[in-house]
Amino acid sequence: MSNIILLVFLASSLIAKADPFAYNGKVLITTESKNFIANHYHNWTSDTKVELYEMISTDQNPFDENNNYGYIELIEKKTGKVIFKKPSTALTKITISENEKHIVGISNIIVWNPYQLVVYDINGILVKKRNFSSEESKLTLTQYDEFSIEFPKECEDLTDFTYFKDGFVYIDFLRKNMPKKLGKAWGYLYDYIAPNHLTPNIWETTTNYVYWFSEENPEINLNYNNENLISIEINDPENKQIKIDIRE
Repeated sequence: MSNIILLVFLASSLIAKADPFAYNGKVLITTESKNFIANHYHNWTSDTKVELYEMISTDQNPFDENNNYGYIELIEKKTGKVIFKKPSTALTKITISENEKHIVGISNIIVWNPYQLVVYDINGILVKKRNFSSEESKLTLTQYDEFSIEFPKECEDLTDFTYFKDGFVYIDFLRKNMPKKLGKAWGYLYDYIAPNHLTPNIWETTTNYVYWFSEENPEINLNYNNENLISIEINDPENKQIKIDIRE
């Protein structure tokens, strides 16, 4: 049965647009506000392939001191002082919020890139990280309880990729070296596969890219409750606004 499921998964993957070669960009992007300049750099070339492979094949944590392949920094215009410089994933767009309290980075890169959304506060604290897939597992609360009991370790491994909304549990299980890493748990989750609950308009290539936001007009909006950031709104590929809660 597991072999049949794997074959079905591989066949469905062929629907995605094939990549002629792996993404290997070296990029520097800059944005600015009234008082700050934000820079992002990433190097996804052969120069960093050892460190990238080590990260993606183990804890998939690009935010530690071993990161020599990507960073985001904030500079105060008036003084030229670097407010912070922090490890980062590979981003394709960055923006500073209108109130200059947060820096948002978004990305369509998935190869060796476990997160496509990052939000830092003005002091460089990472307050949100998220990845995106076109499909995920949709479970009821009862089914999720059953999954957590039968596969406790795998359930824990998927914590950062598990979202609770409107009485359902959504698990993005197609991003962490699947299906090898999860084993039988992968087959369990595949039985409940569904389009992404944020929007059905996400699509991806076989290796390099996931298109979850509008490339031409992402229109990023940050929503606050008093001084607390509570959600982000962004246009999906069909220019329909989706809302991503900071605490999902």
